[in-house]
Amino acid sequence: MSESRKPVSDVYDAVVDLGSSAELGPYAYLLVKFTYDVSGGSCVLTAPEPLRHDIRDENLQPRLKAGTDFWVDKIMTDVVVRGSAFALSGIPTTEMNVSVQVGSFVKRISVFGRRKIIWDKHGKPRIEDPEPFLEMPLTYENAYGGIDWRVPVENADSLEMQVILQTDHPGMYPRNPFGKGYLVVDGEVPEMEMPNLEDPEDLLTEERIITKKPELWYKQPLPWCFDWVHPYTFPRYIYFYELVDAWFPGPEDENMPEVKRGFLPPGYRSVMKGRGFDEGPHPMFYQEASYGMSFAHLNPGEKISISGMNQEKEVVSFNLPSEKPLLEIEIEGNREAVEPKLTSVECFPGEEKVSLVYVAIRELHRLFVPGIHKHIPVKGFVDGGMAIEYEAPPTMKEKLDHAKEEHEKNAKQGKEH
Repeated sequence: MSESRKPVSDVYDAVVDLGSSAELGPYAYLLVKFTYDVSGGSCVLTAPEPLRHDIRDENLQPRLKAGTDFWVDKIMTDVVVRGSAFALSGIPTTEMNVSVQVGSFVKRISVFGRRKIIWDKHGKPRIEDPEPFLEMPLTYENAYGGIDWRVPVENADSLEMQVILQTDHPGMYPRNPFGKGYLVVDGEVPEMEMPNLEDPEDLLTEERIITKKPELWYKQPLPWCFDWVHPYTFPRYIYFYELVDAWFPGPEDENMPEVKRGFLPPGYRSVMKGRGFDEGPHPMFYQEASYGMSFAHLNPGEKISISGMNQEKEVVSFNLPSEKPLLEIEIEGNREAVEPKLTSVECFPGEEKVSLVYVAIRELHRLFVPGIHKHIPVKGFVDGGMAIEYEAPPTMKEKLDHAKEEHEKNAKQGKEH
């Protein structure tokens, strides 16, 4: 399904709705998205982009997508950078570095041109020299990962296993099944390529290309990117439901690179123990930024610098807006300002644009039930502007009355024919 949402104003897009979580209980929320041009190191408001991937829409396929603006339960701010690496001065290169700096935090990616994996006369994999390139998309398809379909599957012909294999496989690299370079089984694989994007501190060497055992996937390099992280990848899906994990679960101590590097806490599975399906995913599931790019504290005016991702400028640098928007939520005529929480910063350095999404949440002191209550008196206000009304869905009575009218109409038409 293509999304056709239009912003509610010429300054921002926003929506008001009701929600509930195990951590917060029932609440009303105001979700707002601003879009800016980067000019002179500042963010200048421009025509708004619509809020993206409305998970409330039952017709949205797939329902879970990477980069969903409608996650309101985030506990940190995701910073995401989307675009390509561009060779400096338009001169083709075989290798370059790009980087993102947020305050004092810096993340770098080594970017390579196409590199084929070939096999020598002894059956050992060898890495060819990179080919020159002008532009390289920074996507997870170009990062380390993939699926080695040659990994054997026990009981592969059983009906139960056939169902499982629709979404999982023992040869799948749990961190990024969409990438390239992941091999488990010895033997030549025609047209196999190395990843174009790598962590400069943990490069994929010829000695590490073949893992030998699928259960050792966790020892391989992390997929290194700045883009949104897909919900069906490790470690994000750990926080979806207690029983969700890799085909071969990895360790929970410092033998797991994510734990050693501070991206996961030791014993990370413990947070899901005893959490029922009715409680919903853990808030960490909603964090969609790449490794190291979710921030517990991101101050107004924080400086962000991005290098190597603009055709004309070596560095695109800007400060986030110095002030937060005024967000207010009115419940049954009582209007209150609510502290806005910055949930995501999405940067497009090639276009010199950036989008910011904020959420304001206000506790509900009495329960409103969509589908039961015909009118739910909840409104939102952004910077003192127009009221954004909560749109209550049709009640069950209205749905039943409509179904009855349709039935009677069809019965009458049937008699006439």
